[in-house]
Amino acid sequence: MALVAVLTTTGARAHGEVDDALPPEPGVSWDAAAALRNLKTDKALPSTRLDGYLLQGDTGMDPKGTELEHGALGLAARLNDTWGARLVIGKHGNESAEAEEAWLQARHDSDNGDAWRLNAGRQRPAMGAVLAGAGHFDRFGLVPLGQRAATDHHWTDDGLQLSWRRDDASLWSVDLGLWRGRNFPGSADGAMAPSLHLGWGQGPWQADALWVGFRPQGRGATVSSTAGHTHAARVCDARLIEVICFDGDSDLLSGSLRWSGQTAVSPLPLTLTAAGWLRQDRGTLESANGLADYTGRTRGGWLEAVWHFRPQWELGWRGERLSATHDLRGAGASLLAQEARFDRYQPVTRNVAMLGWQPTAWARLHLEAGEEAAGGQRTPYVSFRLLLSQGGLVRSLP
Repeated sequence: MALVAVLTTTGARAHGEVDDALPPEPGVSWDAAAALRNLKTDKALPSTRLDGYLLQGDTGMDPKGTELEHGALGLAARLNDTWGARLVIGKHGNESAEAEEAWLQARHDSDNGDAWRLNAGRQRPAMGAVLAGAGHFDRFGLVPLGQRAATDHHWTDDGLQLSWRRDDASLWSVDLGLWRGRNFPGSADGAMAPSLHLGWGQGPWQADALWVGFRPQGRGATVSSTAGHTHAARVCDARLIEVICFDGDSDLLSGSLRWSGQTAVSPLPLTLTAAGWLRQDRGTLESANGLADYTGRTRGGWLEAVWHFRPQWELGWRGERLSATHDLRGAGASLLAQEARFDRYQPVTRNVAMLGWQPTAWARLHLEAGEEAAGGQRTPYVSFRLLLSQGGLVRSLP
């Protein structure tokens, strides 16, 4: 049994597109990635809790101090030209390890250049390299504000996804998904959630768009200020004790555009990115104190520039903004707004500069200096991160 080193971009397998996850030929491969972070700030960052936004009402994940930001261990198998499978075990900070991915794939590559994939199981829905790569293993350490508010950090779900790719003069991609929709912004009792992703790339340009339609029923947000972080949507019961509940429609829209000068006709060591998330909620909010019709929009986006000024060095900047609007109508609107903490709403901004160094193919070091601002209060922070990734082919199959 020969071991062949296949070094991967950090996090491309843990949180990337499914096309990159399986061996190209029959065989079994492994990959591992870890992000270690030390973040210093004088007080809690506004993005830790995001008061004034309709999330889950918990205290969030405080990034201060030294911690395992994220770790993932993956195993992938290509059985033949048609069948493959993937398993990823991941761990966030002090949370318990869990199966982040566990799916089967059937593929068919036609003679005219069309590539078809059908994935079934737990997976991260296709959304393009920019949106899928933002977060734990990104060159910037904190999850973008827009993604944090739209999906509560990351969205992984159980379901089916049919994918089509064609690579000719341009790279085209279409992904249709149907998901259980139990994780935020869905709910345990909600309907199945359909999704549509469209992707296009040509030369230095890459563009992606995503729509997901959630129909949560009894999606709860804790009223208490001491509830810990969770990825699962909180469950409402008939007593409505210390919880505010949303029933209705929750639509996600996101998009990204990237220009990479390194792949242009005249190479330039610069990458420019723009991306954003929009979540629109329409339905009712209910608590022990009343019921009201609710319409809300949460909008967040970012601009990013990265200068690759040396083969192993890069300098980057990212600027972000997050905002929301809430409209409550009904007899209990005033009390519900206080329970949901809408009265504490403030737009949030973040600006961060990053210096990155990659001394080896399997390790990267990032130093960040940034600032978050909300309601006139500015909170600076400094972060040092070590990102590790490696993988290889364990066994080739006949």
